[in-house]
Amino acid sequence: MADPIILRERIEIDSDQPIPEFNIQNAAAYAAKARRESQGDLIAYACDPRIPHRHDDLETMRGFTTNGLLRFVEWGVVTWRPLNRRLAVVVYEKPLGGRVASAVSDTIEPMSDEAITRNFLTPAMTVLRDMSTRGVPHRGIRPDNLFYSDTNKRHILLGDPLTAPPGLNNPLFCETLEQGMADPEARGRGGVSDDLYAIGVCVIFLLLGRNPAHELSPMELIERKISTSSYATLTAGARIQMNMVELLRGLLADDPRDRWSVREVELWIGGRRLTPKQAKLPPKAARPVTIGGRDYDNVRAVSEALGRNWLVAGEIVRGQDFDNWIRRSLTDERVTEAINKVLGSQANLAKAPDSDNPRLVTRACMALDPAAPLRHKGFTCHVDGVGPALAMAFEREDIRQKVADFINGKFIGAWMSLQTRNRSDLSEMYGIFEKLPIPLNMTGVGYGIERVLYELNRHLHCMSTLIETFFVTTVDRLIPAIEGAAKGRDRPRLPVDRHIAAFAAARSTDVDERYLRALSTNDQTGTDHVLAALALLGRIQTMAKNGPAPTLATWFAELMEPAVNRFHNLKQRKAVEANVARAAETGMLMELHAIYADQKAIQRDQQGYAQAQQEHRYCGAQIEQLSLELNNKEHMATELGEQVAAVASGVVGSLGATAIIVLYML
Repeated sequence: MADPIILRERIEIDSDQPIPEFNIQNAAAYAAKARRESQGDLIAYACDPRIPHRHDDLETMRGFTTNGLLRFVEWGVVTWRPLNRRLAVVVYEKPLGGRVASAVSDTIEPMSDEAITRNFLTPAMTVLRDMSTRGVPHRGIRPDNLFYSDTNKRHILLGDPLTAPPGLNNPLFCETLEQGMADPEARGRGGVSDDLYAIGVCVIFLLLGRNPAHELSPMELIERKISTSSYATLTAGARIQMNMVELLRGLLADDPRDRWSVREVELWIGGRRLTPKQAKLPPKAARPVTIGGRDYDNVRAVSEALGRNWLVAGEIVRGQDFDNWIRRSLTDERVTEAINKVLGSQANLAKAPDSDNPRLVTRACMALDPAAPLRHKGFTCHVDGVGPALAMAFEREDIRQKVADFINGKFIGAWMSLQTRNRSDLSEMYGIFEKLPIPLNMTGVGYGIERVLYELNRHLHCMSTLIETFFVTTVDRLIPAIEGAAKGRDRPRLPVDRHIAAFAAARSTDVDERYLRALSTNDQTGTDHVLAALALLGRIQTMAKNGPAPTLATWFAELMEPAVNRFHNLKQRKAVEANVARAAETGMLMELHAIYADQKAIQRDQQGYAQAQQEHRYCGAQIEQLSLELNNKEHMATELGEQVAAVASGVVGSLGATAIIVLYML
């Protein structure tokens, strides 16, 4: 048996002992036990690294001990040896009675209303109240995520809420209209009101012993919820005890303002009878509007149909018939005002180019149904669900393009102007989305859709193929991860790619635009680009103070060999090579960078080389002159003979004159 995997020195996880009956859609279950504490059996969920876990909520839920929820014990990132990578693990106490239903399609023994109230509803309300106090919605309440806490299979616990984005794994019938209309990956955080709706659906499941909407397709389910209400859709043809009808009407109200709160459910449990408000169905128009070959007669259905048929919806929205339907057949001043606010007049719509059709459809959808998710080019999302949707499908070009188009459309400001209540969390998201088009549309390294990915997902690990398996979620772990990757055989040409640069820029204020601009030069293969990458990682290493990286430094030294070889002075080149070797041994990237970026040394070498070139040219000219003279021997002999004759005659003449004078004086 392999050694156990240790989590925070508290938990031992046996990766050789899976517990498949406890698996969930995005995490596999394994046996675990506490190392020191006296606890029962534990269950460890090894999370799918492709699915963002709820990091902030995991930290908030520490110490949460309320009955009615799987007891959260610990979480952290470990090296998962079976996959030879790091990933997140979440540990709970193991429920003794197993699952209530292994799948939402299962049929189980129906439960009595009394048993449901005592063993499920009462503890569930305590859980939701205490989680709401911590600001954490569950958003994973569904029949196959319910467990029995005891071997007698009486008391029911809510299952894991933390290993996946909110609502991701919930079947459509467990989601409210607003959440269900969104793509599962983009449902957003939601709140306790969405959890209460899911509790109502689970009550129906337990009462009937089956999924109440198993025969309906997703489109049929949404359309029926819109036209007849959630309560009528989910209880159609079912015999529900009269004392439970009141509860279910309150929990399944489609208008969040009418849906019961935790307090109201607790009052009902205590015996106080409340009167739920009747379902408010959207008003019907005098005549329907045709979209995609089908007729629709209310604004919610029309909005949903326009978003689903967006390729042809542009012409419908711009047409006179649609304007007449809004202003004459529907006769809803609120809708008319919203249409005027976000679309403008019919005359302006007619003048708009065909390329504006997708944008017009999106604005028309939000005006018709402001509470619904935003719809653009087939991408249906809540604002806070865009980040998780991009993270889970980043490898898909179509999703990247849809998210980019959505961001460039700048719809959130108009959408927020239509909301009836202000949400501070969405105001913060609005600020983020308003800034995103600038980095999104920049093509340099550290920008583009990769930058958007990390700006929208604060705790997502770096998705670079170089270090993805190291599960780096903070910038201080970046250099050790690249150091580890540098020791591998299949490393890429460079230690910095678009993901690493974007991750560093999004996670650290110490990485400013100077470093990204240097990385974004036209030549992505030259030593200047390598030097810019070295500067970036050196800055991160210095600020993170997480120790040397000798293998990475040696990698950079190899990449920068052409720069060293450019030194013309052999002595200076050898000195630089020696300095590089010493710096690489220390593993400190800034020391290495200082050598390559020493402009004075480069200038000295260039000046010396220029001087040597000048001297070389002078000597060459002298040699060339001598060569020419040597090649013309006859001319040289004549000149030399004349010179010798002149000198000789001068000497002879001088000697003769001297002799005459001497003789004369004698």
